[in-house]
Amino acid sequence: MTVDSIDHMEEAWSLDGNPFPAEAIHTQDQPYSPDVFDEESREFRRKLIRGSVLGNVNIGFLWSQGAQADTGFGKTTLMQEITKEINRNLGVETLTEAGVRQEKQKPVAAAYSNLNNLNASGLYPVLFNAVIALARPSEEGIDAVFDQAKARIVEDLGTDDPSKITSHLRDTWLRICGTGAPLRPELVKAFASGDARQVLEVLSEVSITARLRNGLYYLDFALGALAAAGIDHLYLMIDQLEDLATTRSITSAKRSREIGRIRDMLEGAPYVNRVHFIFTFHNRAAQVLERYWEENRLPSFEISPSNTASVVVLRGLRDDSQVRDLLRVYLEKHRNPGINDDLMPFEPDAISVLRGVSGGRVGILLNRAHELLNFAAERGDPRITGEQAQRFLKGGFDAGDELEPATDGSDESEDIDDLLLGTR
Repeated sequence: MTVDSIDHMEEAWSLDGNPFPAEAIHTQDQPYSPDVFDEESREFRRKLIRGSVLGNVNIGFLWSQGAQADTGFGKTTLMQEITKEINRNLGVETLTEAGVRQEKQKPVAAAYSNLNNLNASGLYPVLFNAVIALARPSEEGIDAVFDQAKARIVEDLGTDDPSKITSHLRDTWLRICGTGAPLRPELVKAFASGDARQVLEVLSEVSITARLRNGLYYLDFALGALAAAGIDHLYLMIDQLEDLATTRSITSAKRSREIGRIRDMLEGAPYVNRVHFIFTFHNRAAQVLERYWEENRLPSFEISPSNTASVVVLRGLRDDSQVRDLLRVYLEKHRNPGINDDLMPFEPDAISVLRGVSGGRVGILLNRAHELLNFAAERGDPRITGEQAQRFLKGGFDAGDELEPATDGSDESEDIDDLLLGTR
């Protein structure tokens, strides 16, 4: 008899569909479990966030390093989640988790951006995109960073008069910018008389060419607006640095120029000790970029005992408890009432198989879980055992195989209602 896989997921497992992504690619709407990489998350906050507030660490590195691969270990997710966490209350939660005493805490903000289009643009458009991120809410129900900054300014000044906000913003910029160019007037006007949405509308009208050439000026506005609100630390979470190293169309001269721009921003006002770069890194990127990094005298990105203060390493899913936490948060999102086992339909030994087959890589594991769940549903299996997972994921059989469906050892004649009621 043909089994409808979606019906089986709903009736046997109380799932309203396959909860796992079909592609091993991170997307914004994926669920997140802070317990999966709890140790690495705490290390990230302690070294890269607290270290910059209290120790003037201006550049840090989030590495991924596995036995057989460099990517897919959760760097993007961790960066984006820490960014959301910081922007919920301008760093209070993050700094508290990092062990910063309340009297030493300072307001901070963060923006996530990436270099995946560097071959067509450069570092400046990446900075421009970071400013766009500050004009948008990091998550539903939380004000955009620019709106939070505006609220702090209004409270400090005791007025929302646009002319007074404009004067305060320009005075602040003169104080922190050194010999920098004036702030762009269209952004100052939108911020002082409007809100983050109006700033975003101005940014949306900027041409690609202007983003390429003038992206740094837009970051200047962001720094001025934040400083006017008493927010003196901005974390730029820059993802996919590997594209700078591995994209063939990027010339050696362009690599050197872009990395030189990073160095320039670390050397003088208003960026030094105010902008904190956190880059993703892995072995392939390191091999290509080492030469340019040394030429520009940037802080070392090496994983070494002498460099632990600025490096956090993700090494993947190293034990089954991490896999359980990861699968559970996806299953919960799609689980309907009626099942007490929060890992249904996976048996414990199937968890171990998934971890082994994926090499501990989060994206690969979720993709394999998607395939395995579909396979078991098409067969009408009540559970997914380690033996079944091993044979399927290693290519041992397919949905048309005559192998008996996996069971938990009970009488196969028992009704499906017994399974749903948890009596089997």
